Amino acid sequence: MRLPALGAVVGLLLAVPGPGTPLADDAPSSSASDTYRADIRRCPRPADPLWNHMECRLTWFDAAVDTLTAFWSDARNDMKQIGVVPRASLYGNFFASAGMPGGGTLWGGTASLSVTLDMERLAGARGLSFYVAGLGALSETPWPYPVSVNYVKSGAWLTELYVQQKVLDDGLTLTVGRLQPAMTFAFLPVMLNYLSNLVYTGWLSFDEPPYPPQFRSQWGAQAVWSIDPEWQAAAGVFNNNPYAASGAAHGFDWQFQEGNVGVLVMAQGAWLPGARKGSGALPGIYGVGGWYDGNAFADLGTGETSRSNYGLYAMAQQVVLRHGDPGSGRGLTLWALFTWTPRVDVNLAPIGLEGGASWHGFVDARPRDTVALAAYAGRYSPALPGDRKILGLEGTYDLSVTRAISVIADFQGIFGVNGVPGTNAFVFGLQLGLTL
Repeated sequence: MRLPALGAVVGLLLAVPGPGTPLADDAPSSSASDTYRADIRRCPRPADPLWNHMECRLTWFDAAVDTLTAFWSDARNDMKQIGVVPRASLYGNFFASAGMPGGGTLWGGTASLSVTLDMERLAGARGLSFYVAGLGALSETPWPYPVSVNYVKSGAWLTELYVQQKVLDDGLTLTVGRLQPAMTFAFLPVMLNYLSNLVYTGWLSFDEPPYPPQFRSQWGAQAVWSIDPEWQAAAGVFNNNPYAASGAAHGFDWQFQEGNVGVLVMAQGAWLPGARKGSGALPGIYGVGGWYDGNAFADLGTGETSRSNYGLYAMAQQVVLRHGDPGSGRGLTLWALFTWTPRVDVNLAPIGLEGGASWHGFVDARPRDTVALAAYAGRYSPALPGDRKILGLEGTYDLSVTRAISVIADFQGIFGVNGVPGTNAFVFGLQLGLTL
């Protein structure tokens, strides 16, 4: 799709009127459960596969108002009743850059599709579900800095494929299959309000191996234990094949060993204040975690290889101001993520910090819009020549046309691209998102 055509499509879609339901606060209809009212802060777009991390895959959504294709909402609701939950979305991106390096424009688009099978409804197997997801993309050659999480090289890939079982009254979730560790670990829901990969993916936590956006899939197993509504622990063991992580064979590179050795192990503990039903506390997430990778890594200075890599991280997300009743999703949220690894000889950025503020429904006239700011900073390894740092800023405005249509205006300032002093870039972008 060339740029004039993309602009015409954007203009046409922006002219489409929303559904008959008003764009009020995030509070769902009276038929929705209290669980949905709590989940909406963590799963803000439940009908969109790209906005649904591990805990959101079975989240309730209204097919008539949360999707653009409302004309088959009755059939979709019937499918949900028997345990088949399809989700699909389409994103178009346009970015213009000024400064060094590069410049000019960049466009791209991604389409994602997922299907969840609730085996309890389908076959009476309590707590059992099956999930499969794929991604297709058409994009220009990328710039040397990752400006959008929805920009990937052109092609199509299988992204995830797994079986999930809930036990202990749904308190313990066990998952086995093709998994993306970043869907569970070192991730805060508020990161969904940004476009830059450096913010969205908690990139500093996964510096080695450098898993590209949208893929990162590996064979693995993980467990998430909700000790009670406010305390959660998670652990996982994953293969560390870099070819599989980069999307080789369109996501069908299923080999365990292709020169890689050992496994990737991750663990995380979290406190979720305000998650208990009836709690009047403002909701938040506070977590600490770590990872160990037994693979072989090249020394940044000598090129020689050595075994193992590991790191730690701490993260926090807290609503500090809320509009409306205790179930409202409107409010101001502050967040931060800190990462560190002692292996300065093999990690490009052994220390980093990112954080920001996100204000959802900041004015009564636009209760579903979100304005967000973020900053990130990292120091490159002393094994590299020079004193190399990276610093970036991002601001976004998410205009909710309807629950199914969103337009995000984005600004990014990158100072020290790839750690090279004086190579700065300023990026202006526009993203159109359609939940199908």
